[in-house]
Amino acid sequence: MKRFIVLLTDFGNDFYVGQMKGVIKNINEKVEIIDLCHNIQPQNVLQASVIIDSSYKFFPAGSIFVCVVDPGVGSKRDILIVRFNKYIFISPNNGLLTKIIQTNNVEVFKVVNTKYFLKPLSNTFHGRDIMSPIAAYLSKGLDIKKIATKIDESSIVKIDIPIPKKRFHRDYEVYIGKYLFHDSFGNIVTNLTDDLIRESDLDNYFLKISYKNKIWKIKMKKFYSEVREKEILGYVNSFGYIEVAVNKSSAYALFTSIGPITKFSFNLIYEKK
Repeated sequence: MKRFIVLLTDFGNDFYVGQMKGVIKNINEKVEIIDLCHNIQPQNVLQASVIIDSSYKFFPAGSIFVCVVDPGVGSKRDILIVRFNKYIFISPNNGLLTKIIQTNNVEVFKVVNTKYFLKPLSNTFHGRDIMSPIAAYLSKGLDIKKIATKIDESSIVKIDIPIPKKRFHRDYEVYIGKYLFHDSFGNIVTNLTDDLIRESDLDNYFLKISYKNKIWKIKMKKFYSEVREKEILGYVNSFGYIEVAVNKSSAYALFTSIGPITKFSFNLIYEKK
């Protein structure tokens, strides 16, 4: 069976990704390496958690995901291997796999066998020196138990991923949302999700975006060209989260020119007409 190693990092265009691939290929030249994303915002563990949870299902069973967003590199934090449904995830124990663990029945292991680490071991690049060789050996069929020991799920660090709060008013209902992250187009991903919307009733929903005394009332649409160029819209994105965009421009640039984006509120309102 052909094996795949999938990389997710916050390294951008730096040479670090190439070094990880070199380490993997030195151990298993036959494995195929796929770049999922290297543009995670630096140290943004929450963004990485959402992206990996939204993406793994599009890859073949047996794929191994190496997830390196690691602000605590070099510290005593553990390296985890998480397995379920024939998928394997390798990550620092820093909350990156929070969404995966919340939504699946997983087995969790802690890496303990230094025999499979690259030597000498860097203090600041465990993605290359620990996670990449481990992924490569696993892709060759090495038993996880020769690398790691099973641990209880309670040992895993979990991050707080904000859940929308529901409020009722006399004439409408409101879900209080927050900014999660933005993509390279400047589209803002909120913590509001598609299960909060009845698509058949989309015309009765809108987003109320507010910052201090400024308020924007934004229509919910299905796609960008339903509004004019430079007009703001809300929509459900391709992985089930409600986004805010400006058609052919950047919502992130627009709102951050006014104030810190984390101080904005993004409220989904259903108002029966």
